[in-house]
Amino acid sequence: MITAQRLAVALAAVAALCGACVAPGSEGAPRPDAPVTPHPTSLAPAPTAPVASSSTTTTTALGVPIGPEVPGGETVCDLYDGDVTELGAVASDLIVEASGLAASRANDSTFWVVNDSGNESLLHAVGADGEDIAAIAVEGVLGFDWEDIAVGPGPEPGVSYIYIGDIGDNLRLRSTISLLRFPEPDLNDPPAAISDATTIRLSYPASPEDSEAMWIDPLTGEIFVATKRQQDGRAIVYRAPPAPAEPLEPILLHPVAEFEFPDNGQVTGADVSTDGSVVALRGYNEVWMWVRTDLSYEATLAAEPCLAPAPEEIQGESLTFLPGELSYVTLSEGAAKPLNLVPVSRP
Repeated sequence: MITAQRLAVALAAVAALCGACVAPGSEGAPRPDAPVTPHPTSLAPAPTAPVASSSTTTTTALGVPIGPEVPGGETVCDLYDGDVTELGAVASDLIVEASGLAASRANDSTFWVVNDSGNESLLHAVGADGEDIAAIAVEGVLGFDWEDIAVGPGPEPGVSYIYIGDIGDNLRLRSTISLLRFPEPDLNDPPAAISDATTIRLSYPASPEDSEAMWIDPLTGEIFVATKRQQDGRAIVYRAPPAPAEPLEPILLHPVAEFEFPDNGQVTGADVSTDGSVVALRGYNEVWMWVRTDLSYEATLAAEPCLAPAPEEIQGESLTFLPGELSYVTLSEGAAKPLNLVPVSRP
């Protein structure tokens, strides 16, 4: 296990390397939530030619630069050289089925972790070296199948919110799924419990789905949920508009993209970079990335993804970008599993 001092040096070096990789983000207006027809996309990376959307920085209709600049003929995945650094094993003996991981925006060098179904409704705060910082009860809820966690904007401007995705449904029986939303706790004075979590109910347009991945767009506040894998080998990304402060009725999800998997792949986690420029989906053994071409995810996800490095993990279901960077961290289910850092290798 690396020491905190060595970790700080390593992360500072990674931040210096990656600082020039990400274009600054900006606030954008939410998009209309009109239904769309998803475009089937293969999740197999292009064998030789890069995707056009990953070769240059493009500009949205709002004048917002989206995407890192990479040399012509390369993709965002070429910013990684495949190195993986174990930051430290998760120390808490309560974290045995980590199904979601999110880097805190309000607390330095901290990750939020949630367990899969069958565990207590706890929000875990974990240090960047795996230190057990806090286990905070989320009161008034009974987690059916917590499968992911995200940090993003919410109803109050300037406040960073946590979203816990109770979205799993192995038997496809649930008429609605839900997200729990609440402001990030301040770990300088951690609460014993979260008592004011808002429940956001979501419904699929047709039949129930089994999902394990979600993210909140930092530019629009929209909610995205990705199904794990349908029986015919496809997966679908759904979108919902930003949830109001007090959502009373279920919010209808609309499909924005559809994928076909090679080798029985499955989506087990997701995240978007903190400036909204890069989207990542992970499977048990893969990490797929898209460079955001504009505010429309339909256009972005219709392109072929590139294949980023995937740490070797027993059952990897979690991925998060570091704040302000394209370096990312993953975590597997199981006891005392390491936080694996995949750093950007060059500017």
